[in-house]
Amino acid sequence: MPIGKALVAFALLFLTATLLLDPCSPTPELLVLRPQTPDVTSTQAVRPPPPRVPSTPMEAALDELRRRFPNQFVIGFEELFDPRPESEPHIDLGPAETPFAAALDRVRHVAPQYRVDLLKGRLVHVYPAKGTADPLHLLDIRLKEFDMPQDHCLQAGMAGIDLPLGNYAPELAKMLIERQIAWNEAHGRPTGYVGDMGDCYSSYAPGPAYSNITVREALNLLALRSLKVSRGEAEPVGQIYRKIEPISWKFRFRREPDADTGLGGVPLFQTF
Repeated sequence: MPIGKALVAFALLFLTATLLLDPCSPTPELLVLRPQTPDVTSTQAVRPPPPRVPSTPMEAALDELRRRFPNQFVIGFEELFDPRPESEPHIDLGPAETPFAAALDRVRHVAPQYRVDLLKGRLVHVYPAKGTADPLHLLDIRLKEFDMPQDHCLQAGMAGIDLPLGNYAPELAKMLIERQIAWNEAHGRPTGYVGDMGDCYSSYAPGPAYSNITVREALNLLALRSLKVSRGEAEPVGQIYRKIEPISWKFRFRREPDADTGLGGVPLFQTF
């Protein structure tokens, strides 16, 4: 093998091994070596970051609320899949000394298509005032038993709650798998699954266990647990690889009649 190809192969092997050894990265991103271009300075070779997608008014308001009151609340956001504005909206939550309750009341007036409730434990629940962001009622699916994961797995448990393997909502996963299998069979396609939760599989969850709760309630429990640990109000459970921060969740449903999910669209579970 020529020396150049051997070096590239060695570098790729080294990068892959390094990523796989990181216990905090359950889904490591594959890095690809780019060939160097002669006579091009490093400044010229750096690509500018992609342009920022403007926030919706409610997203911007919640971001501003979190900036003003860090470590004081978490959010469960059932977001409508509305078109985004052309520019970043201006949000006014009052003077810097505005207390949390007054600032939250201003958030309620930012986007009239949403209701904003403050739930027990300081979870801000944002959901459509009319209609729903969840036409298939995935958030309402009941879980026979939900086990609280280790604290370093809170984010993985929330963002991966719809993964087909090892997640914390088996009833949700069963429904999604059945719909995708039916779609694949109707279109002559095989069914395969990807995704690795590292040591965050539900089988490793230490508990406590909660019975007969909805997917929405499970996400809220995960978010509130992150808030308590971040504020020092609860001792961390399991190995902690980095400081626990408050983690909020968001659900959206992107309508796509031909989506291979078999759902008439794509459900999106995200953390922020």
